[in-house]
Amino acid sequence: MTVEERLKTRLKKVPGVTEAELHDWVAESVAESGFTEEENPNAVLYLALAIAYETIAGDAARYFSYVDGEESVDKSMVFANYMKLAAGARKQYRGYLRGRGASQTHLRRADETKRVSDCDEDIGTP
Repeated sequence: MTVEERLKTRLKKVPGVTEAELHDWVAESVAESGFTEEENPNAVLYLALAIAYETIAGDAARYFSYVDGEESVDKSMVFANYMKLAAGARKQYRGYLRGRGASQTHLRRADETKRVSDCDEDIGTP
């Protein structure tokens, strides 16, 4: 499955996305990342996805909230939601850029009662 097909699968329920836009987003991703689809397909995919979400968010920025008596329409959060998706896709891209697909988190030791930054505050207290 090509990057463009994978991108199409991810965005198939987003109204108004065209084949030309999918192609353009993948091409922009290849140009920006410096990777080809063969070298690092996941990095190209996630960067293309981030570019797609940012573009869709830009289109949705004009949405509004409207209240008239008992009727209300609120599409004002569409921009923010797409930007959150874009941020997540960029995070995934950075993971693949470093050569890893998964990110790592480390928990502190269970026997530690204070964070390292908390210890700095205790300096100077008797």
